[in-house]
Formats: sequence, C-alpha cells, structure tokens
Amino acid sequence: MNTFFRVSVAIYSFVSLIISAIIMISPFGDKRLMGFLLEKMQINLYQSNAYDVIVFIVGLVFMLISLAILSGGIRGKRSSKYLTRQNTNGTVSISSASIENIALAMSKRFQGVKDAKARVNFSGDNLSVAIRLQVYTDVNIPEVCAGIQERVRESIENSADLKVKAINVNVDGVFQQGD
Repeated sequence: MNTFFRVSVAIYSFVSLIISAIIMISPFGDKRLMGFLLEKMQINLYQSNAYDVIVFIVGLVFMLISLAILSGGIRGKRSSKYLTRQNTNGTVSISSASIENIALAMSKRFQGVKDAKARVNFSGDNLSVAIRLQVYTDVNIPEVCAGIQERVRESIENSADLKVKAINVNVDGVFQQGD
C-alpha cells in the first residue's frame, strides 16, 4: 500500500470510530437527533426498547469494522520478508526472494534435477530454507539432496554473510528422462 492510501484509511478509520461511538451512546442519551433521522425515514422503532438494542448493535458492528481497518493500516513491525543489518556505513536489507534465488540457482545446477522451488523463513539472524525438488529416475536422491544442502548453505553463507539454521529438501516427484 502506498503512503497516501494508508493515511486515508487511517483517517477514515479514526473518524468512523468516533461516529460509531456516538451512535452507540445515543440510545442511552438524548434521542432528539436519532428521532429526527428516524422521523425523516418514517420509522417509529425508536419508541420501543428494541430501538436501543438495534442502534447499539449497529454502532458496535460499525466500530469493530473501523477498528479492524485502523489496526490493519498501522504496522508496528516491519515485514519479515527482509533481514536487516546495521553496519558502519548504514543499513543492509536482504530480501527473502534474494536468498530463494541463490538456493534455486544452486539446486538447478545439479545433474538430475528437473525443477526446484525454494522458500526462506527468517528467525532472528538465522534463516531456514525449504527446497522442493523434482528429479529424474537415474539419480541417487539422498546424494543429490545432501549435495544441494551443502552447496546452498555455502553459497548463502558466503554471498549474504548469513547463518543458515536449516536446509530442508523435499523430493516431490521423480520423472523419466524426457518427461
């Protein structure tokens, strides 16, 4: 979301929050304003106790929706799609997509790998990589997986200077050469 949209949503939510609070309080206070609105809409419900309950519930629902929108537009934490580090020259942010690309490049270099997909999860300064492979039938699967784990770990630690906690490799399919 761009900044203008976030600010607009925050302002809308704040104003809606105040209006819904007024609506929720109105059944228990002065009913002239609500009486005027209901008279214009030709509704005589405000003369019964059901009016108080209905107006309160409508106001409560409106307030909950506004709170959800307001809290969704304000984020205290930065998304975990980047690992950020400070150094003497400033800040360095490395995206999960960058690490995934390193893992994919290393995985696809192995003989017998048909396709690979990678997912990276950051936890503190450590990261874990999940790689899903499709291989051909004429490969030694445990050997290929161990080689991929070793090469991906070395590549990430050397190029991004990050500590790799785990590299999990799942073989999703085995295919005949030429498929």
